[in-house]
Amino acid sequence: MPHYPPRPSPGIRRVIWNQRMWLESTFAMSMMQTWEKALIVTVLALVTLLVWFSLYTYFPSHVKYLAKRWSYYVYGDETVEVSAPIKAWIKLQLQNLLGGLKNNTIGEKGKLEL
Repeated sequence: MPHYPPRPSPGIRRVIWNQRMWLESTFAMSMMQTWEKALIVTVLALVTLLVWFSLYTYFPSHVKYLAKRWSYYVYGDETVEVSAPIKAWIKLQLQNLLGGLKNNTIGEKGKLEL
């Protein structure tokens, strides 16, 4: 009798089966009973959920704090807006790109150059 269920036909069921087999073989879950598998998956899902929740709630404020510290060390003042030079650089690059496209696409006598 095989240890694993037979491989399903191609489609979404096969993708789910492949992921299940990968998970069970990587973490040696094939040796566990069903309730042990459910416990492990529940704990991992809960920890993952908590990590994502903390990143969603804490990370933006931490980035703001880091931006203030960076501006203090670079400019000597925490009130300097950090994103202003980055936005100006991006705007300049876009203007150069669009200006270069306008100059390169229209050739002599209005003909398109490729």
